Amino acid sequence: MIFSRKHVSVIVLLLIVFLAITWNLTLVSASSGGVMGGSFFDSDSSSSESYTTESDSEYEEDGGRGPMVFFMIFVFGVFLVGFCSNKDANGNTISVFKLQVGMSGEAGCSIQRDLTRIAQAANTSSREGVSYLLKDTIQTLDQHHGYFTAGYSSVEHKQSKEDGEKCYNQLSNEERSKFDEETLVNVNNNNMTIRRSRSYDEYAMLDSEETEKFEKEKLLSGPDNKYIVVTVLVAAKGAHKLPNINRAEDLKEVLQKLKSLISSKYLFAGEVLWTPQEEDDTLSDRQLLKDYPQLAKSMNIFLVKKHE
Repeated sequence: MIFSRKHVSVIVLLLIVFLAITWNLTLVSASSGGVMGGSFFDSDSSSSESYTTESDSEYEEDGGRGPMVFFMIFVFGVFLVGFCSNKDANGNTISVFKLQVGMSGEAGCSIQRDLTRIAQAANTSSREGVSYLLKDTIQTLDQHHGYFTAGYSSVEHKQSKEDGEKCYNQLSNEERSKFDEETLVNVNNNNMTIRRSRSYDEYAMLDSEETEKFEKEKLLSGPDNKYIVVTVLVAAKGAHKLPNINRAEDLKEVLQKLKSLISSKYLFAGEVLWTPQEEDDTLSDRQLLKDYPQLAKSMNIFLVKKHE
């Protein structure tokens, strides 16, 4: 079969249109993500207290005191070991927190820009640096409380560093797997990664008039794209709880409670994840429901409480 030049031109044109549509759909569906934080389970310098009872040799010399004395010593020893074991277990408890905040991505919300600034300046190689970025993040979220649309929190208690680290890493991996691309990463100061999509660079080059036109086109083409999700993960010493979140006021209370627990003295690990990371992007209702079902459920509760 012989194709004419006209037929070839039509085929090439259709192919170009198909590739362009596919590329645009990829850009729309992809979600960028930012990650900053650090883990210090292996570098913990504190050691758990060890309790020992006196050696049996000290009692062998007094073996002639009779069975009653021996029985009393035995009972006291069992009580002492049990008491010390419970104390040691409570002292080794690790609380692993997960806080997720859903925010409106409407014009005026600068949370993405602020978190990017924090990530680029953060020293994530030390507990102090991670503690500072967590506090800075919480303060930034509190300043944007007017954009809160949903909140979700959970706490898991583990009785060893190994279990605490495993739980924390699992949560971190689950959250990071929701990103199509990590466009900014600063974790334990390991080669901070910053990538920008072509749409971001083009947007940055627009003048004020073109920017306004670009924003209007975004609103017309994607009315559902309006959410930003920020996740805070913390592993800290001690058995702690967080208040339930039913409204924006509860979320502010949780932020303050969490802020009081992230001292570098008690911090094992901390991480902040947000999506989309790029300022010209937001999540749609469908993306929120798919990747963050707890937030979607919380959003309904927020709306009910708001109208009560």
